[in-house]
Amino acid sequence: MATITARIPDELNKTLSILAKETDRKKGYLIRRAIETYIEEKSDLLLALSRIEKGEETISLEDIEKKYGLED
Repeated sequence: MATITARIPDELNKTLSILAKETDRKKGYLIRRAIETYIEEKSDLLLALSRIEKGEETISLEDIEKKYGLED
């Protein structure tokens, strides 16, 4: 497992410390879960936006539906 160091605002650290104490969890656990959740929820969107910004070809939802016979 890798170790990462990051700077966070004092207020966020205070909130994290309170949450860790109240939930009887380590701050590292809460940070890891927050990152996992963020990546699970946002990875597809972030990748798509990155590809659009790079000018890569995009395919419309309508074209995908037609290609795979998913039209209503």
